[in-house]
Amino acid sequence: SMLLKKNNFYKMKQKHLLSFVFFLFVFISFSSNCYAQRLPEEQLRFHKDYTENGLIFGTITFPDDKMRFDNYTFPIVYISPDKKLQRKYTKNLRIDPTMFVGKHYGELDGGKTYLFVLEKVPGLYNLSSVRFTIFKLFDYAPQYKNVSTVTTNFEVNKGEITYIGNININEYANKGERVITFQDKFERDIKAMKDLYKMVNWDLAKNMKIILNTNMFENISNY
Repeated sequence: SMLLKKNNFYKMKQKHLLSFVFFLFVFISFSSNCYAQRLPEEQLRFHKDYTENGLIFGTITFPDDKMRFDNYTFPIVYISPDKKLQRKYTKNLRIDPTMFVGKHYGELDGGKTYLFVLEKVPGLYNLSSVRFTIFKLFDYAPQYKNVSTVTTNFEVNKGEITYIGNININEYANKGERVITFQDKFERDIKAMKDLYKMVNWDLAKNMKIILNTNMFENISNY
């Protein structure tokens, strides 16, 4: 009947509208200037005598090449009593969604480990949490789960290169298992950086061993 055809037309129109809103949200979210690029697209250049900033680098490792979530966000928080400066210099390091692939695409360990290197203004920083995100096409909003890390603060100094460690994300952790741990993979990670960015003197890098300040276990097994 005509009424049924109209209902089907409006349902189809609503689905197309929701799809458009979803992809618009994803585009806006991941083009926002509150995010830091994980690896520079161009050849990285950094010389201690010609910069006001410092470099931090490290790796993020997952237990399996199959992704459980669609996006992983790591806020690198600039510590300051000045809230405007804190907002300005706090950036979210992200691993972008691969919703239609479903596998990790890192540079090491068959895709399970991602490299990152960021230029930061001097000061104290903290990695305070990790946000896991699931996007569902016809949901009005993504589903989030934040897991606290509460790391020791680390310092970025002018002209210095600082290794902040290998962050392990056990996204398949069961109840009672730790989701986030840190390891020292300095030799492996600096070798990977030397192979990737040859215009940086990685021999000057300092190993800043960041550790967790808490014994907190958070359950994501039923997420």
